[in-house]
Amino acid sequence: MSSQPNVSAETNPAPVSAQSEKPTTERRSRRRAKISAAVHIRGIDTPEPFEEVCKSIDVSRDGLLIHVARAGYWKGQRVEVTFPYSPSATASTPGQQAEVVRVSEESNGHYSIAVHFANSKISGPRAENGNRTGASSGSAIAANVPQSVVLGVESDPKTAEIMRTILSNDGYTVIIVPTAQQALDVLRTTVPSVFIAEVEGPEMSGHDLCLIVKRNDRLSRVPVILITSSAQPADYTASHQMGAVVCMAKPFKPERLLHVVRLVAPPPQLRSAYQTPRNGANTIERSI
Repeated sequence: MSSQPNVSAETNPAPVSAQSEKPTTERRSRRRAKISAAVHIRGIDTPEPFEEVCKSIDVSRDGLLIHVARAGYWKGQRVEVTFPYSPSATASTPGQQAEVVRVSEESNGHYSIAVHFANSKISGPRAENGNRTGASSGSAIAANVPQSVVLGVESDPKTAEIMRTILSNDGYTVIIVPTAQQALDVLRTTVPSVFIAEVEGPEMSGHDLCLIVKRNDRLSRVPVILITSSAQPADYTASHQMGAVVCMAKPFKPERLLHVVRLVAPPPQLRSAYQTPRNGANTIERSI
């Protein structure tokens, strides 16, 4: 793998007229360039270590836009980035601490993530997770790690988008994946505040996923919400036997799902208003 970045023609824009020679065009070209080069990214302070090699899309002196194959990144996550990266034993490019500031799912199932380096100021409005941007130190980045991450397994794209929209609008960091295997990959490096799974999964049932979560010491305290399309009494009974706090029937009202998620894991701005008692399962069932 070559460590030399391939810079596209966009980094050398055509000359402009004498009247507009100094303003914005040249300044933008210096701030951001389309560069395709290998990037090594490694999780920091994650329950289990992860790392992958990917490709950069856009590069600036403050950060990178990167193509990644794995799900499980979130806004505020701390990572170490080596750019440009070479697997050669003699390569000396140092890694830099960075913060994930944007995650976008692409049509091919991959993701693009934007990262800002820890020693750079993050410009722009408030971050979507409610924390002020502009962090320039490792301690400030650590404060941005989200406390209300919702991981969901939903194979229907429309339902997944509804879940993603209503929960992210309420301040949650939302990760929705279509398969059980992808969910297990995310769970290796992420402890979500809430785990949502469909009972009738294409690869693995929600009951089995719930059992895996509850038998894992690191994940056992994560509230699990199961969603079923059959709405049979046996589904509800089995869901509670596996350790789920609630089992909901499809189709469901988005507001109802939001209400249940708020009860088991209030978003930061509502934590003082929502306090789930120790016997929260029965309280949740009665409340919906």
